[in-house]
Amino acid sequence: MTATAAIDTGAYTPESMVSGQNGILVSGVPLKNDNDESFGPITLTYALAHSVNTVWAQVAVRLGKRTLGRYMQRFGFDRKPQLDYPAEQMSASGEHVGESIVAPTSPLVDVGRMGIGQDKLAVTPLQMAEVAAAVANRGTLMVPHLTKRIVDAEGGTVKTISPHVQSVVMKPSTAAAVTSMMEAVVKEGTGTAAQIPGVQVAGKTGTAQTQFGDAINNVWFIAFAPAADPRVAVAVTLKAVPGEGATFAAPVARAVIESLLG
Repeated sequence: MTATAAIDTGAYTPESMVSGQNGILVSGVPLKNDNDESFGPITLTYALAHSVNTVWAQVAVRLGKRTLGRYMQRFGFDRKPQLDYPAEQMSASGEHVGESIVAPTSPLVDVGRMGIGQDKLAVTPLQMAEVAAAVANRGTLMVPHLTKRIVDAEGGTVKTISPHVQSVVMKPSTAAAVTSMMEAVVKEGTGTAAQIPGVQVAGKTGTAQTQFGDAINNVWFIAFAPAADPRVAVAVTLKAVPGEGATFAAPVARAVIESLLG
């Protein structure tokens, strides 16, 4: 999401250089990269492929709360999904304080950490699948549905579910750029475990720390494939595992994509 906002606003390109130095101050508190790895100036593509926290936190700070909030809203954050499912059974994704969602522009929000998926951010798998799907669909997010059609007991079609646009999140050129960046994640970055022979996968790993010291995390991988002509978009999350999204979630996504593509 942060990459989309960075590219779509014209503030950055995939080749923009940003320092990946470890321990930079974000909201006055040092921010670390995974394994305390430190980088010099690196491109945004490299930073996405290798999940360099400090780069994306700086990008988020420069873009600001208002800009990030605008793109989050386009992606569907801060409100319940437009899914044909009981509203009371669904949750909104966004910055949470207690049981309430707060706007990204709130003084309570640390924009740098929100921009890398930390701070008070809590998301659902459906929301993250929508993020992947919007990029895959050249920047247009469709209303999610559970079914294509409803049939009666005899197999006759009672209702056909037509596709509807939920929002135009980004320009097609931005979607193409972010797709290439996500392809780099799987080709050479943290998502190599999602590689499928003969199929180019675009993806992104995520690791949310829930227990410091013993490395117990909630891990993620979002993806779509084939990258050039997408047919499948997925989000995988696993709770309380001793490792990272690259190790645990990416192989699950690969298996799901392989099954769906046949």
